[in-house]
Amino acid sequence: MDILKTRAVALKDYKFLEQDKIVIFYTQDFGIFKVVAKGARRIKSRFAVAVQFPSYIDILVYRRKSLNSGILSDCRIRHLFPGIRKNIFRFAYASYLAEILLSSLKEGQVNKALFSLLLRALFTLEQGKKEDFGIISSFYKLKLFHLVGYTPQLKRCVECGKNRDYFNSFYFAPAKGGILCEECGKKDIQAIATSRTAVLAMDYLLYNGKITAPTVPGGHGIEKQINSLLDAYFLFHIDGEKGSSWSLIKHLEKLK
Repeated sequence: MDILKTRAVALKDYKFLEQDKIVIFYTQDFGIFKVVAKGARRIKSRFAVAVQFPSYIDILVYRRKSLNSGILSDCRIRHLFPGIRKNIFRFAYASYLAEILLSSLKEGQVNKALFSLLLRALFTLEQGKKEDFGIISSFYKLKLFHLVGYTPQLKRCVECGKNRDYFNSFYFAPAKGGILCEECGKKDIQAIATSRTAVLAMDYLLYNGKITAPTVPGGHGIEKQINSLLDAYFLFHIDGEKGSSWSLIKHLEKLK
């Protein structure tokens, strides 16, 4: 067995045998990594809290050769995100971000920029206001699409190449990978009518490093329109199903 050390975020865990857990980590150096955490189901175990979503920890793993799986030997906690664990809205959004990531990558795909993006989004969720969660989610999804090779075209019509500055109205076509002008949009029965503001906001989030709603074109309120478009894009290009956390978010929004 190889001995590996890396930073990791716990994304998911399952019961295994009587006292153990199987934990799925997203690691900085090895991508998605599955480990057995022995004794993690015991209350007094040193792994009990450390392997719970969305803990950010250093892990020492005995890896089975040529596989992205192994046995957790030791860990050191960096941050447990208590603000996310104690708030159902924050927890639901964080879980949704984790589900999107797990759907977008295969085991062993290393992407350090995506690891940094995940941490950045989690820290922002923990510290941010509830009204910002939608924009944080939009930012994360757009950046993730870019990092895994599915950057949507937001500058010009994906069909005819017309610059968006000359659009009379806007359409978004998930299947074609971006925006359509009025003429091309009316010909595409799957295209979704949208607004100039939504497209400008998505473009800003995609190419700007900040996750702050007040500086986004349209401000608060535009996130619902953006997330509806991005969810359709995600379902077409990456995963044909919406995870349970997405359903929880929709349920919580109805209770506001």
